[in-house]
Formats: sequence, structure tokens, C-alpha cells
Amino acid sequence: MKKFLFLGMLLPSFVLGMHHKSEPIIFYLDLDVAEGKSDEVSDFVDYLVSAVKETEPKTMYYKYWISNDKKKVSLMEVYHSNEDALFHMNAFAVAPHRDQFLETFLVTNFQVLGNTNQELKDAMQAYTEDHRTLINGFQRKK
Repeated sequence: MKKFLFLGMLLPSFVLGMHHKSEPIIFYLDLDVAEGKSDEVSDFVDYLVSAVKETEPKTMYYKYWISNDKKKVSLMEVYHSNEDALFHMNAFAVAPHRDQFLETFLVTNFQVLGNTNQELKDAMQAYTEDHRTLINGFQRKK
């Protein structure tokens, strides 16, 4: 009887934990640096990273890479869930740096990886319609 009581207490928390399991959403962007903006990129990216780190506590990963000639940048963002990615999109839409971002970088490729819901797809429609779902893969544990 004690085993059934223990399972009765444990099972609901396990089921609820699975129901609320996070499915990461990944933004991958290829950006060209706009003409005449390459000298400003490093300082602007420092500002962006600080702003996102300070205002978006659920952003898991937010990193920029730049080519040697400072003409191309890659940006990778990872969010815990559709809701966290949507929070970022809504914050970007009203951010004081939005226009500067769009003047500094020309988006050449924007992929959204993960099981995106319709609300997030709608919010991103002005930026990309390239949403991709996982079909297979693995992750090694250390």
C-alpha cells in the first residue's frame, strides 16, 4: 500500500513536469554589415548583448560571430520556449535599438528552428517565414 501511495504522490508531479517541458526555439541569422557600418559593429553588438542580457532573463543563448573582413555577422539566439521567443520579438519591435539594428545589418538568412506555434510565426512574419522542425538528431552528454 505504501508503494501505491508513494506512486500516487510522485506520478502527478512527473506528468505535470512532462507537460510543461520546454522545447527550445533557435534563431539563426546571417547578416551582412551595411556599407560604412563595419567600424561601429563591435560597440553596437556589445550594447545589444548587454541590453538583451539585462532585459530578457529567459534568453538562454545570444551570441554574435563576425568574419575577418568585418562584412558578415552570424547571430544565434536560443529561447526556452515559444513564449520566451515571442517575448524577445515583442521587445525587439519596440526597442530603442531596433532601427539601428536594421540600418547596421542586412538580414540575408533567418531560420527559426524548433516547434514554433502560430502566435510566434505571426509575430515573425515581417522578418522570416523560414520555420524548420527537427526531424532527427542526438545530443551527447559530457
